[in-house]
Amino acid sequence: MKPTLKWLSLVGVMALYTMSAFAATKYVITNDDIFNANSATIYSIGKNGMLTVVTSIATGGSGMGGGDFASGRVSVLRSKTQNCAYIGDAWGNNLARPGAVAAINMDTLALAGRFLGFPLDSGAFVGVGLAESRNGKFLFAAFTESSTLVTYKQLAGCKLKLVSEITAIGASRGAIDGMKVTPDSKAVVVGYEDGSVGSYHINANTGALNLISMELVPDGAALAGVDITADGKWALFGAVSSGSEVEVAPIKPDGSLGTIIGYMGVGKGSNSNNVWLSPDETLLYVSNNVSGQISAAPFNKTTGVIDTAHSCTSATLSGWHTSWKDLGAVVGGPTGTGSPLYAAEFSQTQASGIAIVNVKKPCSLTEATGSPVSDPNSNFLVTIGEDPPRPF
Repeated sequence: MKPTLKWLSLVGVMALYTMSAFAATKYVITNDDIFNANSATIYSIGKNGMLTVVTSIATGGSGMGGGDFASGRVSVLRSKTQNCAYIGDAWGNNLARPGAVAAINMDTLALAGRFLGFPLDSGAFVGVGLAESRNGKFLFAAFTESSTLVTYKQLAGCKLKLVSEITAIGASRGAIDGMKVTPDSKAVVVGYEDGSVGSYHINANTGALNLISMELVPDGAALAGVDITADGKWALFGAVSSGSEVEVAPIKPDGSLGTIIGYMGVGKGSNSNNVWLSPDETLLYVSNNVSGQISAAPFNKTTGVIDTAHSCTSATLSGWHTSWKDLGAVVGGPTGTGSPLYAAEFSQTQASGIAIVNVKKPCSLTEATGSPVSDPNSNFLVTIGEDPPRPF
């Protein structure tokens, strides 16, 4: 008996519903950063922001076993142009050069490929940082031991093609500690561990990089994580600091940076390697690596001013110095304040965790019930990403 038109319609509706439900699934992605056999753990985001492990995907390379707190180093990058996530591997198999970038297809939750750097490229100092051009043409990888900045061309199906590289060091020969591509895809803005900042011009056709300028940070702060406003006018740098410090610089039309202004007291936490701007650009978040807290402050995207007087800081997150000891990168959702936020909790001696923190305006940060969620595949969790990503 042939199926009736009504039955066919029902099947079609159910298929559309299934595809829609799959497409609507949100994920958190980790770089487990494991020696010899690195992996990425994928969590689905459920009710109230809670996380459930979906799968673990072997990258085929080796992690650092710790790396650095800065989001630009041991990195997870969720593409803005393809349904792909990218994971930095410090080494290849058996802790040998070169390092690589592993690509994950977020439609199938499977490894799409592993793409080596040039023969001498290594992230064995503190990992591999990643940044993507918004136009979807190029992906850039900073290999921190070899101090090289590599250009890959992005291809269909999450594939990458190795294109070119340059040596990229700071004013005092420091490695890149964080980086991000400007929204117009014309420049890569970087912070170096030696207290300098710089930017590199991107050749629109080849992706080749050339240094535009390099400046010393006036107060000498070593800079780490980098973020850029949606209009490309302001660069924000997390600082390695005993307090909670963020540096802000205007981005000129040629991609160079203007006068750098430092803001101390962005909350009350200690150390501020990681920064992340809310999708509505009204709040700037800081991961306080050493005190195990998250801070936030109102941000004016027009003037680039951080309102430290009205900043706020979470309580010390659950399990601090009992089940974990250092707080890594912080990320959030693609709209509004980005709430809830997720932050990597580095342990070293046992399973790491992912903190879940709710945000309320004007400025309030509260750890969610059920936080943290364990990462059973890593003792060394430093960076995470979210799918879908923030639009800029």
